[in-house]
Amino acid sequence: MHNYVIALYIRLSVEDFKTESLSIPNQKLILREKAMSLPEWDNSEILEFIDNGHTGTNFERPAVQELLTMVQAGKINCIIVKDLSRFGRNSIETGYFIERVFPLYHTRFISVSDDFDTANFKGDTGGI
Repeated sequence: MHNYVIALYIRLSVEDFKTESLSIPNQKLILREKAMSLPEWDNSEILEFIDNGHTGTNFERPAVQELLTMVQAGKINCIIVKDLSRFGRNSIETGYFIERVFPLYHTRFISVSDDFDTANFKGDTGGI
């Protein structure tokens, strides 16, 4: 019985194709390793959301929209991204989701490279 849903969000923009470390397989590997390190891993379902060739300057991306819809439906417990810029390059909008939207739906947000995990902050992200 899966009762914990972990969403892996991967974004590759057109400019990122030059950088191997940002490749989709590489991001998947990093995110899966992080997910496996969580105590919830044993009874969790892993969903992957991939926006390939999309800019991070806005949230008009198919996979991120699907992810946010599922969060608002209460279907996602945890989101893992490689770094905050994968989720969004607009820090105001990104901060809004992390500080306002996700806590409202009790969704944990982890950014691996930034060593950022909302589970370490009680109601306040310290203004990322």
